[in-house]
Amino acid sequence: MENQKRNFGTWQLTSIMVSSMIGVGILVIPRTATQLLHQMGWVGPIVGGFIASMAVAAIVYLGNQFPGLTFVEFMPKIFGVAIGTLCISLFILYQFLNAGITARLFGEVVVTSVLPQTPLEVIIITLLLLVVFLCCHEIEVVARVNELLIPFLLLPSLLIPLVSFMNADWYNLLPFRFESWTNVMKTGLNTYTLYTGYELLMVYFAFAIPGARLGVASMTGMSFALVIYVITVVAGITVFGYEELQRLVWPTLELVKVTQKTGWFLERFESAFLAIWVASVFTTIGNMLYATIFSLRRLFHKGIRFQQITAIVIMVPLFFLTLVPQNIVELFSFTQYLTNIGYLITIIIPILLAITQFMRNQFNKGREVNNEKGGT
Repeated sequence: MENQKRNFGTWQLTSIMVSSMIGVGILVIPRTATQLLHQMGWVGPIVGGFIASMAVAAIVYLGNQFPGLTFVEFMPKIFGVAIGTLCISLFILYQFLNAGITARLFGEVVVTSVLPQTPLEVIIITLLLLVVFLCCHEIEVVARVNELLIPFLLLPSLLIPLVSFMNADWYNLLPFRFESWTNVMKTGLNTYTLYTGYELLMVYFAFAIPGARLGVASMTGMSFALVIYVITVVAGITVFGYEELQRLVWPTLELVKVTQKTGWFLERFESAFLAIWVASVFTTIGNMLYATIFSLRRLFHKGIRFQQITAIVIMVPLFFLTLVPQNIVELFSFTQYLTNIGYLITIIIPILLAITQFMRNQFNKGREVNNEKGGT
């Protein structure tokens, strides 16, 4: 394994985590959360955040157990070479597919909202070229980019829902009751996918400086995302009502349009919002693909030259992957299939890794105690 510098601080890890989790999903979460829970949809992101937090806790444990190692190195140590290699392959494939679907969603939003005359392919290619440029650099550049862009991500994400409360009808949140606890769990599993991106910490934790607080970084990142998602759903329900949200393709973007009527100086505020939102999607896809390509570099024990060539080559199949869905309905269907696969990659595998490592540590401690007793 090549020797890499470990120079990610706690705030840089937090920035990477937040940037990886908040992306395209924020535009659809009011509709997703209220589909089954109706006026109680704001509970969905809370349940989803709790589900994601269990996997994040497992990843933090693994990061502390294997400092300086990515999942490419510690998975075979825990699961064995055969199963570990299979899990590594599944993780890399999942991130590749997830990046492709996210890029297509980004293109659909831009084309339908602000650039209707621009071909979808041009939008996607432009984004992928920026991502290629990022992936051709060492990993320290990723941390700096995320740290630089995080204020542009957080401020609009918090400000727009809060300002839209000026048009809120708070009676839309009533009554405070659930029709079915089954729907609560289903919505929690659906909204959990909005937090995916935290699994990338299995790569980026390897570069934390000694003394960096992995738990604090993870908890802070999850808290930021949870607050943003909950107030976005509350804003959507109070402004539109849950029935109207089911008719909107990009409900959060509609919130932005409502916000501009409250006296803002910009004539088309949604264009300014999307300009800032582009930075959020760029960091999300950039973090995914960088983790994918860097993992391949670690897997084959290669250097930066291999990473640069791989970044250029991999964008060709990725571009064609983004064009596979023929329309928005197929795109959302593909997204649901990927979500079902994601349960294994982002929840089950990290938790099983942590449990297996914990049991192995306990077994080793017990054996050491027995050896000491036998020696005496």
